[in-house]
Amino acid sequence: MYYGNAIAKSAAVAATFTSSFFLLPPYAAAHLTSDDSLLYKGMRHEDIKTIQSILKATGQYPLTKETGYFGSATETAVKQFQNLNGIQADGVVGIQTKQALISATHQQMGLMSNGSRGENVEYIQFYLQKFGFYKGAIDGLFGNETENAVISLQQDSNIAVDGIVGPETWKSVEKLSEGQKQPKPKPRQKKSIQASSEVQQNHVPRRPAHKQVASVKEFFANSTAYTARCAGCSGTTATGINLLNNPSAKVVAVDPSVIPLGTKLYVEGYGYAVAGDTGGAIKGRKIDVFFSDNVTALQWGRRTVKVRVLE
Repeated sequence: MYYGNAIAKSAAVAATFTSSFFLLPPYAAAHLTSDDSLLYKGMRHEDIKTIQSILKATGQYPLTKETGYFGSATETAVKQFQNLNGIQADGVVGIQTKQALISATHQQMGLMSNGSRGENVEYIQFYLQKFGFYKGAIDGLFGNETENAVISLQQDSNIAVDGIVGPETWKSVEKLSEGQKQPKPKPRQKKSIQASSEVQQNHVPRRPAHKQVASVKEFFANSTAYTARCAGCSGTTATGINLLNNPSAKVVAVDPSVIPLGTKLYVEGYGYAVAGDTGGAIKGRKIDVFFSDNVTALQWGRRTVKVRVLE
């Protein structure tokens, strides 16, 4: 999806961009959309510096330094940016918000043509090479080879062919980037017969890594972790799964009013699991994931994760 039009409607935002914005590393913005992972409050990541730099340029990030830490100020700035661009203002940076941020950078770049040079030229050369239009060096020099690559991109995109990199060319770059991220269809696989011993282990799900499962809804939840080996623990879940006998089971404690017991889930960072337990402190959109040992549970700590409820 292209976000240039939404950003263009906000003249106040566009006017706040400064040349200092373009001192980002050449591929920082490109790297941002190459990763589908979510970025949210409490995280520390190099891509967060890129986000903060873009938000700072739009006037929404109040701090003077890009820290790489996703704190309250960054969350507030993200929400403001999302509101301006018609994106659900949840403060979480997913692919939709990343694409809008990158579109914001493109719309504020000056025109580039034969004879231009610098980091912005490196940036377009990177994309031209990525899409197969350019085979030369990424050297920041807009020569004949780069111009011919731009012309090939424009012809392929059915836009005006002039060899000049402007808003319409960037729109094509964004569409091509989005198209490359679409998953390729996988060949249908024959259903295999499970061994009877696998079926009989307390109905704990064993989901093959290759199997594609549709989700019926997804949301973010606060998560903690627990083990079966603790003082006063029976080792058996609310649904009767014996965790002591099944230490590799993927079981999540849930609030049954939010996620019914027995529901199959996919938890970000944890994997496929079953809603098979409850807990006194597990209320609302909060989950507790099971690990066989205390060290791993402590390493999990407290974090916000995306939960997919599967069919």
